[in-house]
Amino acid sequence: MPNSTLFQFEREQMQPATDRSEPTLWLKRLVILSTLNSDSIIRDIKFRRGLNIIQTHHMQVQGGPVAGHSVGKTLMMRLIRYTLGENQFGTEETQNNIAAVLKTAWVVGHWSIAGADWIVVRPMKEADAKESFAADSDDWQQVVDSQLKEYSHRQFVQKVSDAVLSDLPKFILPRGREAKWLDVLAWLSRDYQCGYRKANEWRHEDANSGPSLNLEDNSLIMQWVMGLMNTDEIEQRVNHHELLNNCKGQKQTHDREQKRMDTLWPALRDKLELKADIEVTGIQKTMNSVDPVDIVKEKIASLERLRTERLAESRIKELESEQHTVQDQIADTEATVRTCKNMVQYIEKQIEEIERDPLHPYRLCKAEPECWMKKQAETMAHDPGAAEHVADLRNQIDEQQKTCAFSQNEKKTLQKSLEVVNKQLKEERSRLATEISGIDEKIGLLKGLEDDSIKIQALAISVERSTKDALKAEREIEGSLKKQEAIRQKHRNEVRQLSDVYQGILQEIFGVEDESTVRIDGNGLHPVPNRKLAPGGAALSVMTSVLSFDIACLAGSIYGIGQHPRFLMHDSPREGDMEGPLFQRLFEIVHELEAKFTNPDHISFQYIITTTSAPPQALADENGPYVRLTLDARSEDGKLLGITF
Repeated sequence: MPNSTLFQFEREQMQPATDRSEPTLWLKRLVILSTLNSDSIIRDIKFRRGLNIIQTHHMQVQGGPVAGHSVGKTLMMRLIRYTLGENQFGTEETQNNIAAVLKTAWVVGHWSIAGADWIVVRPMKEADAKESFAADSDDWQQVVDSQLKEYSHRQFVQKVSDAVLSDLPKFILPRGREAKWLDVLAWLSRDYQCGYRKANEWRHEDANSGPSLNLEDNSLIMQWVMGLMNTDEIEQRVNHHELLNNCKGQKQTHDREQKRMDTLWPALRDKLELKADIEVTGIQKTMNSVDPVDIVKEKIASLERLRTERLAESRIKELESEQHTVQDQIADTEATVRTCKNMVQYIEKQIEEIERDPLHPYRLCKAEPECWMKKQAETMAHDPGAAEHVADLRNQIDEQQKTCAFSQNEKKTLQKSLEVVNKQLKEERSRLATEISGIDEKIGLLKGLEDDSIKIQALAISVERSTKDALKAEREIEGSLKKQEAIRQKHRNEVRQLSDVYQGILQEIFGVEDESTVRIDGNGLHPVPNRKLAPGGAALSVMTSVLSFDIACLAGSIYGIGQHPRFLMHDSPREGDMEGPLFQRLFEIVHELEAKFTNPDHISFQYIITTTSAPPQALADENGPYVRLTLDARSEDGKLLGITF
């Protein structure tokens, strides 16, 4: 095995930070029990600081059963994650299969959290969260046997979160929620199913790992954990996210209102009889725009004036006056006829009385001193010429009848005149009603368009305002990006140091000088490997973009860069089929990191890796110290749970 040559290019500067004498959290022991009893041990795995290898039996001769697969490597990693707060420890099928065989199994984790020992106990089945528990202790057997439930599992996870995140500023992700411990754990313990394709790809939907962030958020989490995002940048990011949402909202408003405008305006424009190129006036009027509300009001006012003019020009009042005059004249003739007829009847009655009894008038009036017939009656009583008087009365009847006949003829003439006037009035009213109803109909239609015009006008104003607001938001976004870039420049020394660590690891792996770097931008932290190292091979990309980068971030924290908890797990990265020597250099580099600590009790990191490929010979001794467990599919005892499920 080569001597410890890691970071010789800057050996004096790159030394473990003296204030980081142990990982923020590290696993001391993982115990799997068939029942909640310390005597029912299925598997008891002790871990150490530094390098921890979980390997599988390696076939010496080709052929025979496969010894390295389906033995429980991934399950063990998931159980570790399960103790740290994840809700599931495998796919739904895996959990159901285990529960069918081991119905009362439990997993126990002995953790060191910020220097304090903790025991966490969880059931290996679908269970209520309250069944899991934890205790501030270093004796897992006592906690299990006494079921010492000092803390709930939720409280234990909060202790882990406090320890890992306490020195980091509060960070609100772009999606609006606060970054949390499980987001960081996802980086520290990638799903095997992800295939180590990208540095910011940690969780796979087939792994049943629960909700995950998107790749951009993952890059931001890495930047945050590595201490390359201070409170100013976080504040700017929150503000930037609000600006993005505001800009997005303005554009959505613009597009939505513009679409409605494009749908409604042409129809209204046609109804208002405007040219096809006329647009709606927004906040500012242009040469080719109009205010539809004003247009509608002007048209309504014009029609109302026309209506008034048409009413004023009509002969209806003149004809109605003539009608009333003729009707009054007819009424007068009718009254004259009635008077004549009444007089004729009265005189005829007088004649009848005189002829029957000449003294009748006197008798009728003798009791009334002022009776006008009294004198006539007295005269007639002594006047033998009563016949002459009757003849006079008959002459009076003739005169009255002539007057009546004249009035009746006059009435007929007037009635004919009235018929003419009525006909003219009816025709005028009909003509005017037709004309006015047409005007009223147009006014009604325009009043109906008034609401549409108000809506269109409001849409035009909204479109113009949202356009201006979106442009303003875009300028503010551009300014925000410049501010963030200026803030990120404050971390250029830390970024350079992390880049140096990353370069050193790649240089040691590939044995050539390297120009790879680490970059931070508006989307977070990114490894940028030299293209010459990975011209096209997926396996080389795994080594350069994922594994080396993870180790570089771990090493950077060892040297005092950022707040990485210096705990890292890789589940079977050899599955990428990278070349054996490159894969073995991964183990050697971690070992070289460990060798930098003169005092083994001060090793400040823990790296757990499972592998189906043989580690370097110097690190592969099954009796330790680096190999913590060897699994073997050739027998039940060689599998993690001692059974096939």
